[in-house]
Amino acid sequence: MSVSRRTLRARGMAAAAVTAMAGMLLAVAASPANAGDSGWPTKDQVPIPAAAPPLGEDPTPNPRAIYCEPGEYVYSMTNTTNTFDTKYATSVINTTNSAKSFKFTATTTGTTTYTVSISVSAELKAGIFAKIAATINGGISQANTTSYGAEVSGTVDPHTTLYGDYGNWKENVTWKSHYTYSNCSTANEKAGSAYAPYREAWKLWEVAN
Repeated sequence: MSVSRRTLRARGMAAAAVTAMAGMLLAVAASPANAGDSGWPTKDQVPIPAAAPPLGEDPTPNPRAIYCEPGEYVYSMTNTTNTFDTKYATSVINTTNSAKSFKFTATTTGTTTYTVSISVSAELKAGIFAKIAATINGGISQANTTSYGAEVSGTVDPHTTLYGDYGNWKENVTWKSHYTYSNCSTANEKAGSAYAPYREAWKLWEVAN
């Protein structure tokens, strides 16, 4: 049987087409081995579904959840007029027309103690004292006893009575507190006043006769 040149040429073209198709299929079959370059997900890249939360738990917990240390806290404090706690008192009268010298000497002593106006826990009492010291007067003390024999001298004006008190100056405040829970809610509001000694001194003043 004779075969024309046209037929042979057609068969050659068909064989070339089959060979080319086979090469493409091989390339596609090999592509998973280079999935990282091709963009195909590998086993390590396939996302693993998150585990379901236990029954009753919030599946999306709030990252802004807050926490407070439970306890009693002073949240407001106001400085009021300071007062003098007298432990020794004396006076001298000048009835003349000229100034006269004087000298006072304390012959008794006394103690001024840090005091809160209402009954509170030891924790809150300590907190009030700490806040006075930190925000109002760092010189306060829990207690101070005046000195025996403390002296002061000077002159008394004509026709004047000079009064002298020896004792402790007191830092006075008013305050407000509440109890804070771990979730930062508050309750058990309280309010009162307090004072603490901060300086031992003579207090002098004159009155015309």
